[in-house]
Amino acid sequence: MLSVRNLSKNFDGIPAVKNLSLELKKGEIFVLLGPNGAGKTTTLKLIAGLLHPDTGEILLDGIDLKKEPVKYKSLIGYVPDEPFIYNKLTGREFINFVAGLFGIKKQEYDKRLTELIKKFEIGNWIDEPAETYSHGMKQKIVMCQLLIHEPELILIDEPLVGLDPKMSKIVRETFIELAQKGKTLLVSTHTLSFARQIAQRLGIINKGELKFVGTPEELARIAGREDIEEIYLKLTEEN
Repeated sequence: MLSVRNLSKNFDGIPAVKNLSLELKKGEIFVLLGPNGAGKTTTLKLIAGLLHPDTGEILLDGIDLKKEPVKYKSLIGYVPDEPFIYNKLTGREFINFVAGLFGIKKQEYDKRLTELIKKFEIGNWIDEPAETYSHGMKQKIVMCQLLIHEPELILIDEPLVGLDPKMSKIVRETFIELAQKGKTLLVSTHTLSFARQIAQRLGIINKGELKFVGTPEELARIAGREDIEEIYLKLTEEN
């Protein structure tokens, strides 16, 4: 589904992503783990088409991001680590705006929105202006706009920030349901417990380089008797 080849990005001569290659299958949940500043967010922004790589190529179902950016982006959904909503719009207006960008028909839009309002429990305040929202409320609206157009590739940076335990559980279950429907998810986090709960495969990135790619079981096998946390810390502390 997703093919990333030899991806690199520098900022002022400092490498943020170094020659990164990655293949994701349809219906897979892949979790990108790493400490703050490891290159997770830059990697997601490159795959989302928000940053231009210095080298490398990105293909989604054979569609080259560089050659067919509009077609490519019509198939993806992206949630940044800081949820963005236009402050003067209500949550409903913002979701409607996004649905319009993707050309969703009204009947389908109404059905999906009704389901999302119920799932994320936003009915009591969806028509309030976004400037009154907490971080967690914004995160819920951004999750709804992500899912309203049913993207094939879902990119999410730190999805649990600002969410209470109940909503974190709903998000986790939603990710698993999406994968079962054939959607591909690339989730960035530094929360090991969350990664263990959802990841079919995971990658550990540090200083812009992938240090490990494999299943949680493979990571545990490499770790031997050590906890996954210990092998993670070792991989991310290497120079």
